[in-house]
Amino acid sequence: MKTSHRLEGMQAFYALLGGQLISLIGSGMTRFGLSIWVLKETGNTTAYTTMIFFAVFPAGLGALFTGPFIDRWDRRILFIGANIVASLAILAMAILFFTDSMTLWHLYLVMAINGIASAFISPAMQSSTRLLVPKERLNRASGLSQLLRPMEMILAPSLAGFVVGSFGLEVVFIIDFVTFLINIIILSLMTIPRPPRSAEQTGKMKFWAELSAGFKYIRERPPFVILLGLFTTIMFFLPGLVYSLITPLVLSFQTGKVLGLILSVFGIGSIFGGVILASWRGNRRRMNGFLVAMAVAGFAAIVMGLWENPWTIGLGVFITGLSFVFMSGLNQVIWQIKSAPEIQGRLFALMGTIAVLGQSLGILIAGPLAGRVFQPMLEQGGLLADSIGTLIGVGAGRGMAFMFVVLGCIVLGIALVSWLNPSVRLLEDRLPDYELGQKG
Repeated sequence: MKTSHRLEGMQAFYALLGGQLISLIGSGMTRFGLSIWVLKETGNTTAYTTMIFFAVFPAGLGALFTGPFIDRWDRRILFIGANIVASLAILAMAILFFTDSMTLWHLYLVMAINGIASAFISPAMQSSTRLLVPKERLNRASGLSQLLRPMEMILAPSLAGFVVGSFGLEVVFIIDFVTFLINIIILSLMTIPRPPRSAEQTGKMKFWAELSAGFKYIRERPPFVILLGLFTTIMFFLPGLVYSLITPLVLSFQTGKVLGLILSVFGIGSIFGGVILASWRGNRRRMNGFLVAMAVAGFAAIVMGLWENPWTIGLGVFITGLSFVFMSGLNQVIWQIKSAPEIQGRLFALMGTIAVLGQSLGILIAGPLAGRVFQPMLEQGGLLADSIGTLIGVGAGRGMAFMFVVLGCIVLGIALVSWLNPSVRLLEDRLPDYELGQKG
């Protein structure tokens, strides 16, 4: 079959990026609209957090098992299939809403289905980038990819708020369904090359053998083990323990309106980080940038904790968004350049699962650690009230603030130790670039 009429190479990558952005904005609008609906209908924060759980956890856990399929199947067909499944789930929810039949368990089920679809889409996109983009342009591609989520964070809530307020939640469902259709049409117009099959992929699929091949590939390359462990550790400390507490920290002394402004600054910082990464030139050692960004993120956590001031917290949130996107993007490029394309679906799926588990563990620990350990020490008459309390204050929220300072110092320490350790800072030198067409 001739495919010359289809988009290829960088054109296909840009089209894939644009279609994904359109789809993400539609899905973000739906999540925002459903959040309003759940809180309005139930007044129950547990119902709201349960919805978030079903949106996030299936995507993280499901990604562990999607890798072998991503590396075997035609990725264009996989993208289209995942979008069709997600769009049909949204269509079913829209019908339930129109007929006044929607219940919470319907919502949870649809969120889980969308999460499972996302478990295919995200690692498939990361692993397909290397097949579409020349090696020397991967920094730019990664930077542009990192812009998707912050743009969704900025655009989706404002658009959804306007649409829900003006036309109702049902119109949000329609918009989301249409964005899926647009993405499917865009996907049908492109070609995504298939990577060469590895030895274990010949013949009939042996799922567990191919899944374990991803673990084996990493285990046999110690620099990848170090990079995966370092990135998971950062996911545990930053998105897990620190970022999950920004909302209660701000609300301990400010209004929800101020909180909304501060959270929007994260998206703006993320866009700046993506732009900086996209403009990265040459083949400079990426681990240097990774470790510097880690140190900057640790510094930002300290800034957020030192002063009970919305301006300094906003500055810290901006720096956090910038540095974390930069760090995540460089991590992605290292894996894309240094690993075999035929196994990248499994590698990115595995990395995504472990990162989500690290982040989830941090989120589970963050609340009890702040409320039962740090906050009592910074209450009036607390253990640290007359020492640390004289520097950062005492009372509501200051325990969380001290926790930010401590965790920021830990992240700074990890970055410093990693920089001084050649096996970490120079790990790229121990992994040769994988050239397309290379055997083994």
